[in-house]
Amino acid sequence: MSAPDPVVVSAAFHHAPMGVVVTRPDGVVVACNPAAGQLLGRDPADLLGEVLFDAVHPEDLDDARRRSTRLVAGGTGILRHECRFRLNTGRVIWVSLSLSPVPEGGDRAEHVVVHLEDITERKRREAELSHQALHDPLTGLANRTLLIARIGEALSGRGRHARPAYLFYLDLNGFKRVNDRFGHAAGDAVLTQLAHRIVAQLRPGDIAARLGGDEFAVLCEDAEPHHAASIAQRLRTAAAKPFLINNDRITLSAAVGGSPAHVADPDELLREADRRMYETKRRTVGVPVPEPRGAT
Repeated sequence: MSAPDPVVVSAAFHHAPMGVVVTRPDGVVVACNPAAGQLLGRDPADLLGEVLFDAVHPEDLDDARRRSTRLVAGGTGILRHECRFRLNTGRVIWVSLSLSPVPEGGDRAEHVVVHLEDITERKRREAELSHQALHDPLTGLANRTLLIARIGEALSGRGRHARPAYLFYLDLNGFKRVNDRFGHAAGDAVLTQLAHRIVAQLRPGDIAARLGGDEFAVLCEDAEPHHAASIAQRLRTAAAKPFLINNDRITLSAAVGGSPAHVADPDELLREADRRMYETKRRTVGVPVPEPRGAT
């Protein structure tokens, strides 16, 4: 089989729909096709002699260099990698890279062929789907799944030098009457406003979740038992502030119960905080305490 015509090879490189860059092992660009220039927002000719690593986001740079060094040292194989590029405009994009070493008379690669593809939109969709899977669609707070995971992380560190944690369970008193009198849209507005108020009480590292209906939970790490009463009072105060919905002034109260993280099972801890919340509700508004509910 005859060698490919250099003119054909050059045309294929120039017209390739995917970005293609050829670099030296140190990342210096020796060839760049128009698709790569478009992806990077640069004239391909201006990229010659520049270091491709300079486009990599600083937070991803060390990992990108380590991967490239291993590839060049091995001299064979294909490295596939995803990282962020920061363009000259300041815009940050996600890029999928496929790197192939080109050995020329030795085991060590003399050049590297890099295929680049902009995957920013894919990453955005993945992040959106991940957020939807772990957050309440109405309030934007964490959902039960994410809360259970965070409780598990907190409990996994239980030990001699572990940070204390406290879980609070909040339930609105009389919320059903809001839906009955003002409609479900007004009820949703109340829940959304309450979520914002709860978040305003949190410190960095705390997490608030909506568990369903008018039930919320707050996980506070670095919270000693003697802090619990003041945290619970702040949550009650946040719920007691009147809600102004479509010119209607709606006043509610909340029962709050809390439990220190003294068990190893997240579901059990959530049930314990729920039980203590209902004990508080019984004392304050006289409702009967039901059988403990499951965490699902």
